[in-house]
Amino acid sequence: MKKRHPTAGQDAYDRVSKQLNLAVRLLGFWIALVSLFFLFQALDYRGLIARLAEWQFLHFDRYWPTLTFVAVTALFSAPLIAAVWLLRTRQRRTESFGPARQDDLRIVKGRLARLQGFFAGVCVGSLLAAVIVLILRLQLPSDEGTPRSIVVGSPDAIAPVEGRAVITGSIDLRETAQFNEDLLLVKRSLYFAPVRSGPDDRSPLRYFVEVRRNDVPEGYHPITFPKDEDLVRVWRFRLSHLVFTPYLDGVLRREALPGEIVNLYRHAGYDVEDDNFVLFSGLNKLTWRYNVLAAEFGISALISGLAAFIFGRRRRRVKQRMEDEIEASRTAQAPA
Repeated sequence: MKKRHPTAGQDAYDRVSKQLNLAVRLLGFWIALVSLFFLFQALDYRGLIARLAEWQFLHFDRYWPTLTFVAVTALFSAPLIAAVWLLRTRQRRTESFGPARQDDLRIVKGRLARLQGFFAGVCVGSLLAAVIVLILRLQLPSDEGTPRSIVVGSPDAIAPVEGRAVITGSIDLRETAQFNEDLLLVKRSLYFAPVRSGPDDRSPLRYFVEVRRNDVPEGYHPITFPKDEDLVRVWRFRLSHLVFTPYLDGVLRREALPGEIVNLYRHAGYDVEDDNFVLFSGLNKLTWRYNVLAAEFGISALISGLAAFIFGRRRRRVKQRMEDEIEASRTAQAPA
C-alpha cells in the first residue's frame, strides 16, 4: 500500500499534539499541587473545605470528606481540564484525514505521549509537594532545651514561646475530645482536653493538652457511638468508664488544635480562641503528619514516574516503527 509523506495537515496535527502534550503535563503537575493545598485544608478543617463541611453538616447532618476533597480539586483544575478537552477536540478533527496506517501510528504515538506527559507532570508535582511538606516540617518547634513553665491564667501564659514546656492548670478530662486523622494509607487517633486556670474559670478556652486513653494502646481507634448516647457528648467522651491521663510535659504548638475539634467545642457551647495552644506529648506527634504526607507524595511520584517511563518507552517504539515504515516507503518508491 502506498504511503504518503507528511503533509501540511499532518504538520498542523503535530503542532496541536505538542500543545496538547504540554497542557496534559501542566494538568498533572497542577493536580498534584492543588491536592496538597486542599489536603492541608481538609486535615486542619480550615478554609473552603471547612466551609463546605459545615454546609454539609447543616443540610445533610454528615460530611463527605473524600468527595468534597475530590470535587474541590477537580473544580480548581477545571480550566486546565477544559483546555485539554478543547485541544483534544481540535486534534480529533484532524485524525479522520490522511493515510489510514500512518495516521493510526500517529494517533497511538500521540496517546502514549499524552499519558507519558500526564504522569510525568504528576511525578514532578508530587516531588515538589513532598519537598514543600518537608520544608514545612522544618518550621515545627524544637523539643530541645529546658522546658518553660507555663501557668494557665498567669502573665507567662499570655504569649508563650513554642517548644518544650510544662503546663500547670486545671485539666477538665470530662471534656476530652478525640480526633481521628486519616492520611489515606495511615490513620491515627489523638485525644485533647482543655486546660483552665481553675475549676471556676469560665474564660474562653485557649490551652489544650494531649491526653492518653488508658484502655487502648496508641494508634487508630474508630469512634463508636453507644446506643441512646448523644453524638456530641460521646465525641467529647463524657462517659464514666473511660479514663484519660494528661501529658503535662511536652512540646507546645500554637494554633495546633484541629479545626474539627474547635468547632466541636463551639457547637457544645464553649468559646474557643482562634489563637490557641496545644501541648503535645512529644515532637513525633507533630512530625507524624508531615512524615506521612511526604512519604505518600514520594510514593505517588515513584508510581507516576514509573508509569511515565513505561508509556515513554512504548511511545519510542511506535516512533521507531513509524520511521522504519517511512524509510521502507521511500525505498519502495525509489527508481530501480
